[in-house]
Amino acid sequence: MKIRSDIVRMYREIHSWVGIVCGLFLFVAFYAGSVTMFERPLQDWASAPVALPPPVALEKMPALLEKTFSAHPEARRNYTIVLHPTASQPASLVWGMPGRMHGPSSANFSALAADGSLVTVRKEPSQAAYFINVLHQQVGLSMPHKAGRLFMGVIALLYAVALISGTLVVIPGLIKNLFAIRLGQNVKRMWLDMHSMLGLFSLPFHIIMALTSVVFAFHDEIYMAEQALLIQPQVQHVASGSGRGQHSHNGSEDFRIPLDPGQIVRTVALQAPGFIPETLAYSNSHGSRLALRITGRDPRYGARGAGGGFAGVDPYSGKLVSTEYMPGHQTWAQSVLTSFFVLHFGSFGGQGVRWGYVLLGLGGAFMFYAGNQLWVVSRRRRERGTGRLDDTRSTRILCALTIGCSLGCVAGVSAVLCVAPLLPASGQMTIVQGLYFAIFLLCIGIAFWLKEREAIRVLLAFSAILTWMMPLSAFVVTPFFSMQASALAVDGFAILYGAFLMLWAVRPEAGQPVLRRKSFSSGPERA
Repeated sequence: MKIRSDIVRMYREIHSWVGIVCGLFLFVAFYAGSVTMFERPLQDWASAPVALPPPVALEKMPALLEKTFSAHPEARRNYTIVLHPTASQPASLVWGMPGRMHGPSSANFSALAADGSLVTVRKEPSQAAYFINVLHQQVGLSMPHKAGRLFMGVIALLYAVALISGTLVVIPGLIKNLFAIRLGQNVKRMWLDMHSMLGLFSLPFHIIMALTSVVFAFHDEIYMAEQALLIQPQVQHVASGSGRGQHSHNGSEDFRIPLDPGQIVRTVALQAPGFIPETLAYSNSHGSRLALRITGRDPRYGARGAGGGFAGVDPYSGKLVSTEYMPGHQTWAQSVLTSFFVLHFGSFGGQGVRWGYVLLGLGGAFMFYAGNQLWVVSRRRRERGTGRLDDTRSTRILCALTIGCSLGCVAGVSAVLCVAPLLPASGQMTIVQGLYFAIFLLCIGIAFWLKEREAIRVLLAFSAILTWMMPLSAFVVTPFFSMQASALAVDGFAILYGAFLMLWAVRPEAGQPVLRRKSFSSGPERA
């Protein structure tokens, strides 16, 4: 396919400047997003384990509920029955969690000892993995959630523009340069080849991320527009009328006895074959009629997140009363909306897809780093062509920011995970937030203070050491023989990833190939 050279130059300029504006933000978003693909295992790894008797079988759940409510009447307000306890979720009954949570919160676990007595333990989960998720959502900035969401939406729109313009730029030389990565010619060609190859081969993934991020960022505004354009006034009147009728109906049912959890599971299985329930979440926080939400997954359908989907259930009859978020039982419109969540979070296809998203996310982060380095190298070539022997201020600033922000994010995330097992749960969010931004700003300062290649070496080695310290901090809290398989996997990955960072730091000309100096001293060289 041939495109006029002037049109290619125009799109190249658009791609370059849009990439410069949003590249550093997108590096943080993609790197932190890759880490949060395993947010739950990281949360379990960083949280202190709890000692409990074996989980209670479902048929014995009424006895556990009775003893828990007798000893702790406040548990009636909000409690969850875990149908498939795991090593990271060892109890069959969890209570005391807030009804609406933003991130992990403390909870009480109840179990029965061998003699039938009640055992209750309070667990304080780590906030570190949740903070990294927030960092991903707000593209590395510390600001109120709504402002961060809108800013992320603007970055996602620019990201989409960069994708379109970049694709049009590489189309003329697509066949010739598709698999070419020329490491031994010059810096510009190397960064261009890497940036183009990573962007082209992961283009569908990047299109998905850009589109879904825009939807997430402006979903409130989209819903408001739908209500203004599609919902008629009389619908609101009917809804309010049905609400009054439902209120009086509920009042007549307040004295009914809820079904046993086993009966709930069997009744839901008849209505939704293929749906695998995982938890039954009961709520009676305002003294009104008991409400029940069942969470689970259906392997045949994607879910809104890693935790699966959910449905509202009448706890007195077991009838499904709300299936807007239940896999396989949604309306067409809800299924379309759920598809955005499924594609963005990779909540389909099992662990293979999740690891694929991790690799694509890390590759995307490096693509943005390579794009900024390409801009720096191109700018230097033009400056050397005019006879300058050193960088201009703008080139030096962007070079330092590219190195400092990118490796500052890598070091900051490793530092947060390194200290997470050692921190008290109370106030942990504030501590890890302060630690991350302190490390992040320190790395930017080092990038401005040292020469480019020295800064790359120092920051890569710093990041590697922090990553290697993650298993050490975990061993301090949890002995090796008591660790779960998921925790050992986190430690093993940290050791390997730290070794990769250190090898990159100590290799010749860290972060750059061995180059011919004449390209910077004797005028421009053809790429």
